[in-house]
Amino acid sequence: MFIVLEGLDGAGKSTQIKLLRQMVEASGRECEYLHFPRFDAPVYGDMIARFLRGEFGSVEQVNPYLVALLYAGDRADAAQQINKWLSEGKCVIVDRYVYSNVGYQCAKVESAEERERLKEWILHTEFEEFRIPRPTLSLFLDVPFGFTEAKLTSQREGDDRNYLGGAQDIHEKSLDLQRKVREVYLEAAAKEADFRVVDCSNEQGGMALPEEIFARVAEQIKPLL
Repeated sequence: MFIVLEGLDGAGKSTQIKLLRQMVEASGRECEYLHFPRFDAPVYGDMIARFLRGEFGSVEQVNPYLVALLYAGDRADAAQQINKWLSEGKCVIVDRYVYSNVGYQCAKVESAEERERLKEWILHTEFEEFRIPRPTLSLFLDVPFGFTEAKLTSQREGDDRNYLGGAQDIHEKSLDLQRKVREVYLEAAAKEADFRVVDCSNEQGGMALPEEIFARVAEQIKPLL
């Protein structure tokens, strides 16, 4: 079983993945975890970190096809390890995968026709050319945008921010980009049976509690266990 959690920056994926790992392991299945991009990986991880620090230019200045290829290369390098875990009968849980590439790169393209062309190119490159494993199920954590805005305008800290070296992530600078990323995610999920949306809002339109969100995540995963 291969599960992917997707979401905007600051969507709370780490919390949900921790709870998901606990649930899977409690069912008796061994679990492995990866986070993409892998900033500690040579070549691609380093280049992605430099891109996100803005060393190659702004979001508007760097061709999204070139950026997509960096992220795809990182996953291609990890494919052998993922396949090994799957062949051993383990559950693999991943924080971000191919649809993060689709979401963040296609959001930079204005033309709907060109967005579709880029999406198909990314999917073909990653799954057909690089032959990376396909997930059993991908879940998009759809959080209220006000929560995303509050998260990204506050100071974010932690070891997972070390790749920035004190700089700001150029994908997190623009709330307009984040809105467009969400739109791309929702459009993709509407077309793919194995890519589903988890509503993370409460009845008042605010952010639901982590336990409430996980109950919705678990509802999607339990039939696969």
